[in-house]
Amino acid sequence: MDSGNGYDLAGFRKALGGVEVIDDPQIVRLKSRDFFWYSPILKAELNRKSADLVAVPKDQDEALRVLGAAAQFRIPVMPRGGATGNYGQLVPLNGGVMLATDRLDRTISIKPGVGRFEAGTLLIEIDRRTRSMGWELRMHPSTKRQSALGGYLAGGAAGVGSVMHGQLRDWGCIPGLKVATCENVPRTLELRGRDVAKATHAYGTTGVILEAEIGLVPVWEWCDAVVAFDHFMDSARFGQALAEADGIVKKQAAAVAWPIPSLFKGLKDECPEGKHVFFAMIAAGDREPFEALIKDHNGTLTAWRDTPDEDGHDAPIYEYCWNHTTLQALKTDKSVTYLQTVFPIGRNLEVVEAMYKKYGDEVMLHLEFQRRFGRVNCSALQVVRWKSEERLYEIIRDHEAAGCIIPNPHTYVLEDKGPKVIAQDHHLDFKRGTDPYGLLNPGKMRRWKSA
Repeated sequence: MDSGNGYDLAGFRKALGGVEVIDDPQIVRLKSRDFFWYSPILKAELNRKSADLVAVPKDQDEALRVLGAAAQFRIPVMPRGGATGNYGQLVPLNGGVMLATDRLDRTISIKPGVGRFEAGTLLIEIDRRTRSMGWELRMHPSTKRQSALGGYLAGGAAGVGSVMHGQLRDWGCIPGLKVATCENVPRTLELRGRDVAKATHAYGTTGVILEAEIGLVPVWEWCDAVVAFDHFMDSARFGQALAEADGIVKKQAAAVAWPIPSLFKGLKDECPEGKHVFFAMIAAGDREPFEALIKDHNGTLTAWRDTPDEDGHDAPIYEYCWNHTTLQALKTDKSVTYLQTVFPIGRNLEVVEAMYKKYGDEVMLHLEFQRRFGRVNCSALQVVRWKSEERLYEIIRDHEAAGCIIPNPHTYVLEDKGPKVIAQDHHLDFKRGTDPYGLLNPGKMRRWKSA
């Protein structure tokens, strides 16, 4: 049994022994996708891409067997977590084997301030386990209910909680990783401190994350809040002030320009017609100073409620933030797409205002306030009215000329995610020792060609 790409799948399966393998073409194709279809560019390129097989190891020993067999038969391997990424991170470009981590979901340890879990553990499950002991995740993506730990660390950078705790790459957020190599006899490596960057935000190209230690913080009682503003820049200045207000405990802070709120079917009552809105998660005890800050910035509180139980059907406010903003908009208007922008620290509001005035409803602003390099800044996940690829890249070049960084969501290539994302060669250097045949998620790291 050979694949259309010439891989010896029969020999590979025989080498796996008892490891479960899925070969139903429909299921394999479904598991070979993420949310790349947010981008019309990626949708056209990746829509028909699929793995040949899905391997579902029941434990780490079986995962190593998959990697060893892949190396032996020179078959590409794509690690798969919750498949909630947006850029085609896990999509196979030339077939191969999808390594599903679903069953690698053990808790290794939970201690004050840090927990260690296998890579396939869902983030919502981590919070369930740690909250019973008085701790919760420092940060998580808006897809917390679907995302797995390994996938988040391999593809993510920040999230809900970054307004207080910075980026995943900040000290203490990821104290350690256990990573598997793709060699004839795979090894496991324990990365600590700065070395974790060799395997994080690398899309699984430098090694397969098997376990991760993540930072935890004490549990707070959270409330979801919606604030309405007549003027968008009032909401942006409010976001900056809230993020800088160290005495107000918060977990989420996002400014969303009208008409984006008109696309949110689930928040019609909370989002008044024609108003710009701000979405926040605030510690229950800090309502009074939060409302005082709202008053200072000419806002009106339209909703304040306990953050819903994530086991229920009600969506928490963070599921209207981060990449969920684009998803919610696409549910109503399938003609839009998005951008991702990091504004220049210290000049962020100045550049936000300039871009808001210039592009208006063509590039609808959605700001996520967070800490970067120890300072408050904002990133945008703008909802863009799609016209053409040429127009999109014109908008990108304009933002870059103003000092912005664009981690381009319309490409799956790591080096195209903005000049600061792959500023060093630590990924490439590490990959040379962990993936000698270039089988881990091939095609996602352009520089590998020169190795």
